[in-house]
Amino acid sequence: MFGGVLLIAVGAALVTGAWNDVVAWLRDALVTDVRLPV
Repeated sequence: MFGGVLLIAVGAALVTGAWNDVVAWLRDALVTDVRLPV
């Protein structure tokens, strides 16, 4: 049940373009002091 709801929510976010905003917010909120190994 929860997986289906989550799948629909992520699909709707991808279609509307809100997914990029969510990913950018998570990147700013959670990944702060990470340096790429390149």
